[in-house]
Amino acid sequence: MNFLWDIALRAQQQGIKEEELFLTQAQEYSPFYEQSFSCINETQIRSKTIELNLLFRFADIFQVILSEDAQELPDLNRYLIDAALHVILYSDLHHGVTKRDIYIMRVLYELSQGMYWKEAAERLQIIPKKDRVRIATLMLNQIQTGSSLKMFCKGLIVVYPDALLYQIRRDRKKLLLYLKDDRTEAGEEKLMFIKDLFLPIGYDLRVFWKYHFGIIGVEDAMRIDETAIY
Repeated sequence: MNFLWDIALRAQQQGIKEEELFLTQAQEYSPFYEQSFSCINETQIRSKTIELNLLFRFADIFQVILSEDAQELPDLNRYLIDAALHVILYSDLHHGVTKRDIYIMRVLYELSQGMYWKEAAERLQIIPKKDRVRIATLMLNQIQTGSSLKMFCKGLIVVYPDALLYQIRRDRKKLLLYLKDDRTEAGEEKLMFIKDLFLPIGYDLRVFWKYHFGIIGVEDAMRIDETAIY
């Protein structure tokens, strides 16, 4: 974690918003790094005041304001530096962003605001932040290509990587889903969220929590006291 954009993304993962960060010039720093953490290999944001070596990448911008001749109003300088760095950070974070990335961020925003349906915004909060962009990406794909069982499978794997989905051969629209997790309210909410987003109309889904249903001839699925009745 060295550059400003990297620090901001790590803060976001820890639940710290960009506007909560105060960006300033470090008193002590290495000329070889942009960050000035006490540990070079720091992986956590431990303070909302982020000290940086502004001369590492931004000497042309800040060398005048950091000079001794410009220290008559030090408090003003600190806030000017913070404001300027937030502008630079915005550019850093959006560097290389494609048109598709913007669409994905828009879909994620609309989900979070309940624009599709109210419960979606509430259920989205249960999904880990690192997985929300993946779900928004699948949603954009679905908007562009239409719903499908394959899209539902992909969405399911985002929240339940170990899920097992079966399709009844004699009735292709009947599905059996095994989840090794205990059945909890939060777990059901996550599953309902994915089901409402991606499961095509007309499909019937039956869920087995923790215990797999019995399959004759498959030893792991026929354990005593660990087999669900189908």
